[in-house]
Amino acid sequence: MNPVCCNIIHSSCNLLYCLLIYYNSKSKPVFTCGGNFTGDTGLIGSQGYPGVYPPNNKCVWRITVPQGRVVSLLFRALDLESDSLCRYDFVDVYDGHINGQRLGRFCGTAKPGALVTNGNKMQVVMVSDANTAGSGFLAVYSAIHPNERDHVTISPPSQIIELKFEKFDVERDSYCRYDHVAVFNGGEMNESRKIGKFCGDSPPMPIYSDGNHLFIVFLSDLSLSADGFIGHYRFKSRSLSTASAPLTSMSTIPPTTPPAALTYSEGLCKQKCKRTGTIESHYCSSNFVITATLISAAMRDHSVLATFSILHLYKEGSLAIQQAGKTMSTKVRVLCKKCPLVRRGLNYIVMGQTDEQGQGIVSPHNFVMAFKTKKQRDLGVLKNIRC
Repeated sequence: MNPVCCNIIHSSCNLLYCLLIYYNSKSKPVFTCGGNFTGDTGLIGSQGYPGVYPPNNKCVWRITVPQGRVVSLLFRALDLESDSLCRYDFVDVYDGHINGQRLGRFCGTAKPGALVTNGNKMQVVMVSDANTAGSGFLAVYSAIHPNERDHVTISPPSQIIELKFEKFDVERDSYCRYDHVAVFNGGEMNESRKIGKFCGDSPPMPIYSDGNHLFIVFLSDLSLSADGFIGHYRFKSRSLSTASAPLTSMSTIPPTTPPAALTYSEGLCKQKCKRTGTIESHYCSSNFVITATLISAAMRDHSVLATFSILHLYKEGSLAIQQAGKTMSTKVRVLCKKCPLVRRGLNYIVMGQTDEQGQGIVSPHNFVMAFKTKKQRDLGVLKNIRC
C-alpha cells in the first residue's frame, strides 16, 4: 500500500497549509485488531473495516513517529454504536502509549477534528460490547512538526491569500462524499470556517481567505481515482483586493432568524403553525440544509422521529448521516407532531438544527417546505454563500 502523503507549503511572507491524503486504489488494505505502527504516515482502521466490527472486543493501536515530531490523527470515517456518553462501543485516543492524557472518546458517526499529541507517540483504543455494531473507523496519522499545531504568522494583517485552480479532476459525486478538496479559513480544519468542499471536473471559482492563513485538505477513498488538481496561490493586499474583487468568491448573507428550540415544550407546540421567512433568510441560521424524501415516521413521546433519504446535501453542519453504498439517510426529530406536518413518500426542503449527538432537530421555527425542482437553482446558489 502506498504511504499516505502529507505536504505543508510554506511561504516566507505568509503561510498556506495543504494536507494531502490519498490511498492506493489498486489494493485495499486489510485491517486487523490493533498493532504497532511507525513512520511518518499511515492508515489504521477497525478490525475488518469497512465490514462490521466484531462484538466484545478491545483493540489497541500504538503509533510512533520520528523523534522531534508529533502525531496528528484525522478520522476519515466513524460508525460506531451511538450513545450520548459513549458507554458501549467507543474509540479512545491518548497522548502517548502509557498513562497518557486522553485526547477524546468518540462514538456514533460524528467525526472529530484532527487530534494532535505533545510527543511522538499516540495510542488508539477501540472497545465494543455485545450489541449494536457498525463499520467502525478509518483514520490517517501523520508526523508533523510541533510548531504546526499552533500556526503563527508575522505577516501584516493586510495580507490575504488568493487561491486559483488551474486544473481540477476529482471523482464526481453529488455530495462530494468520496474524493474531494476542502478549503478552510485559518490554519486548521474547522467546520465553522469551511469555505467549501469541491469535487468533479470543473475548477472552483477563485477563493480568497479572510486573513493570512488558508488550510486545504485533499481526501480520496479506496476506489476510483482521477488526475487530481493543480492550484496556484498568491498573497494580495486586503485593500487592493477589495478594490478589484470581493474578499471571497462567495456572497455573504447574515442570519436573520431567531435561534430555534431544540427540545419539546407544550407551549412551543401550541403556537400557531405558520412558516415564516424564506429559504434565503433561514439558510445561515440553520445547522443543516437538505432536500430529502420522507421514508418513515414514528411517534416518540410528543414528537415524530422522521427518517429521510437524502436527495442532495447543501449544508452538512454536524448532522449525523448514515450511508449504505451511495444512498444517504438521516434521522430528524420533529418536535411538534403537526408543525411542520410531513407525509411519507413526499420530497422536502429541510432546514434545521442538531443536538450533541448529531441528530437533526426541526421545530416550528425552522424552515421546511415541499421540494420542487425549480428550487434547485436557488439552493445551489446558497450553497456557495459564506455565512
